[in-house]
Amino acid sequence: MRPDTAALPAGGVEARVEAHARLSRHDGRLTWASSPPLVLRRTGPRRVHLVQVGGGPLGGDRLRLDVDLGPGESLVLRTAAATIVQPGRDGGTARFAVHARLGPGAVLDWRPAPTVVTDGADWWASLDLHLADGAAATVTEQLVLGRAGQRGGRARSDLAATVAGRPLLVSSTRLDGADPVLSGPGGSGGARSVGTVLVCGSRAGEAGGEEDDLRWARTVLDGPGTLTTAVGATTAVTRLLAAQCPGGAAGST
Repeated sequence: MRPDTAALPAGGVEARVEAHARLSRHDGRLTWASSPPLVLRRTGPRRVHLVQVGGGPLGGDRLRLDVDLGPGESLVLRTAAATIVQPGRDGGTARFAVHARLGPGAVLDWRPAPTVVTDGADWWASLDLHLADGAAATVTEQLVLGRAGQRGGRARSDLAATVAGRPLLVSSTRLDGADPVLSGPGGSGGARSVGTVLVCGSRAGEAGGEEDDLRWARTVLDGPGTLTTAVGATTAVTRLLAAQCPGGAAGST
């Protein structure tokens, strides 16, 4: 079940904000529609920034972004700042669903700034990526458990990608700074940050490494594609994700 289709908890009142943003590129034209708290801002000929306005996300929020790229089109998609997830007044999960469809030969570069899940917050993100034959995509995600001095809240991230109708990847990440199992040796190992880079259309080989503040591995997918996963200190994970992305740092254009 995806975040945007999940039912609200039975009983009680939950603060709720719904926001949908849509953008598309067809025949060289960029069109979009959005409303607060998600706002799209064009920042270049083939570049758009997603802006979170009004604070949050807060528990109970439902957010969705739809991306549609026509044949041969390309788009660089960024966020204006880190996403800070905070608990809502009445609890509940803050949910963000991204749905992206790429036509033949289209290219998407989606590299949001890190998502910080503060103490007591509950975050559920999903990305559904559908690529036609010959399309390519680079998608990153970095989750950070809490602000400095915090253990962090709960986070779930689901990723599903298909290429020409064939499954490329289905994965789910669960984190909880207050759960001794998920934050223990079998989970994040006490690290504050976990990050991934999915590259569709790349033929890079497998790789990996371990340092005092970072562990990472790159796996080859059949598609072609690669998935890099990193866990460690926040700044170390940020640097590793940037190095694994074609074209340079996550904040570049």
